[in-house]
Amino acid sequence: MTACKLCRGATESFGELTILGRHRAHYRRCATCGYVAVESPLWLDEAYADHAIAALDTGIVMRNLWLADAVDALLHWRFRDVRTALDHGGGTGLFVRLMRDRGHDFRWSDPHCENLFALGFEADEAASFDLATCFEVAEHLTDPLPTFRQLTERAPILIFSTELLPERNNRPGEWHYYAPETGQHVGFFTIASLRAVASKLGCHFASDGRMLHAFTREPLNPRWLRYVAKQRRARRLLRLSGKRAPLTWQDAEALTRELRSRQSGARGKP
Repeated sequence: MTACKLCRGATESFGELTILGRHRAHYRRCATCGYVAVESPLWLDEAYADHAIAALDTGIVMRNLWLADAVDALLHWRFRDVRTALDHGGGTGLFVRLMRDRGHDFRWSDPHCENLFALGFEADEAASFDLATCFEVAEHLTDPLPTFRQLTERAPILIFSTELLPERNNRPGEWHYYAPETGQHVGFFTIASLRAVASKLGCHFASDGRMLHAFTREPLNPRWLRYVAKQRRARRLLRLSGKRAPLTWQDAEALTRELRSRQSGARGKP
């Protein structure tokens, strides 16, 4: 019997798909929590080596703008005491740059991607934070629990996104999120499966019921996530709040000083 990696329940065959045009993927579903995962995805190195696959994510800018508005609203209205934040799996650093431009001290971390937009604001690997974010990462993890555990140990609030498995038309080939052309999505969550994770981590769980979720040490009313997940509502909250001064120019000045220091040191070498 293959046990579920989240709740240790029994799993059953759930379907098959052809991945990257040539690999056969076998999906198993947990009978207890509903988590669906690929069995032995041996093609992942190939999937992440193809830059053309990343180009398929045409919604990356729109999604980052939406998430920046949503998290900005949460920080203004629900988590006002947050001063430091980590974005795990931060990709190109676009979200970190957007949040710093909104006045929030976010730091970037991603072992698999080059930091393009938040250079100089990488996270210290040993540092703790007031809040962590992790967007569009969970579905890429072959074993999600250790990553969630690490993040909730580093921050008491974890805001993350992954699209929940729909109740109907959810088998491989019936739902767009399987994305067999990319081969990168290997795990698919339900509310029950995320609750199981929260229970193992000793955290509270909240969700907007579709995409935006949270693991927290203190209870969080899910209405907050449902509210900020709507772009117009998030922007309305932001209009009603006093915005923080952006860190944009302060960051530029700090980076300029660092560059000048490096250049001065290079000139002094024989």
